[in-house]
Amino acid sequence: MSVRCDVIVIGGGPVGTCAAQALAVDGASVTLIEKEAEVCPPNSGAYANCGLLVPSYVTPLAAPGALGQGLRWMRDSSSPFYIAPRPSGALLRWLWLYRAAATTARARTSAPVLRALNVASADLHDELAREGGEGWLYRRHGVLQAYEKRATMEEAEKEAETQRDLGVRADVLSPAEVRARYPGLRGELAGALLFPDDGHMDPALFTRAVADKAATAGAEVLRGVEAIALEPAGAGAVKVVTTRGDFVADQVVLAAGAWTPALARGLGLALPIEPAKGYSVDVDRPADFPDVPLYLGDAHCVLTPLGDALRLGSTLELSGWDMTIRRKRVAGLRRAVQRVMGIPDDGPLRQIWRGPRPVTPDGLPVVGRVPRRERVILATGHCMMGLSLGPITGRLVAELAGGRQLSLDLGPLSPDRFG
Repeated sequence: MSVRCDVIVIGGGPVGTCAAQALAVDGASVTLIEKEAEVCPPNSGAYANCGLLVPSYVTPLAAPGALGQGLRWMRDSSSPFYIAPRPSGALLRWLWLYRAAATTARARTSAPVLRALNVASADLHDELAREGGEGWLYRRHGVLQAYEKRATMEEAEKEAETQRDLGVRADVLSPAEVRARYPGLRGELAGALLFPDDGHMDPALFTRAVADKAATAGAEVLRGVEAIALEPAGAGAVKVVTTRGDFVADQVVLAAGAWTPALARGLGLALPIEPAKGYSVDVDRPADFPDVPLYLGDAHCVLTPLGDALRLGSTLELSGWDMTIRRKRVAGLRRAVQRVMGIPDDGPLRQIWRGPRPVTPDGLPVVGRVPRRERVILATGHCMMGLSLGPITGRLVAELAGGRQLSLDLGPLSPDRFG
């Protein structure tokens, strides 16, 4: 196979498909390649994540105190943020950069960046959903964060004040108001915060629908094509060497999630992105569970209603490319939900999923041109927000590729910010 086009997009996840769709709508000749047999395959980082749309999200992964908590959790492989001890220079570098980013000053700098990205992306999600959103179970009914302990509720309320300063709507609900919405809640309850502008969707259905929209707009979507390397092709073009032949384009977009660093190394760029393993479990949805996701703050887990299924998601595991399912982590997640919601931890199980999330040390995505390789654009490192930030990343990529005025400042997302 030999293909020549304006832009090649590598990666069929939410970011890659949104980039291909935005580029095609702009009139570019686009080829999207995905190494698996379908876009957003089960082994990807988005297939069965919690599916949240979070314009309220302003706190980066590298929050003050987070590293200390993570190191304390290292001894417990069922903890919410588990770092598997192993000899790894890449992990040591990531942890060093994470430590440098986990300061109050850096968090304050990152918060407005995340807010601007999430608000712009939520508007674009609404646009996409106007034609077919029901097909990917798109809802913007809010997200509720509930807390069992008074101390964690007070902590959440303090954080909400910071969020409100950036324009986030956050309503405080009493325990009685929370129980009225979620009759299945058990035990003690200190209260909750409702973020009415948030939403949710099925990530796999969304990604595949956007790939179809890209194809309708003129993009060629190729599955089962794995990128091996990027090479100069003369006259300023870029050659993508793949398992099905060479592809040549004026520009290439690297949107391969946690797989991006391997291709970027061939360009002389050492991206500090770790494949953090995320987990989810799908069970039957209780009849009285509302159409609003519930985050259990003390248990560190999310319950997302998706049709007649309920997705239980939690935990982040830094264990390199070891994609083994740690049954202890799955059991811990199910026990927490049983304790708080009464959903049996030995009840019917629809699926267990795990996938690599592309996590940067500072919690911000990487979007921009590769230094000294200006025809290659990076769109990766979205941590747990690839689904939420897919549309705005796609628009920014299309603006970069087309040489147009950018919707947002990409300085904080620069690929060379890590040195």
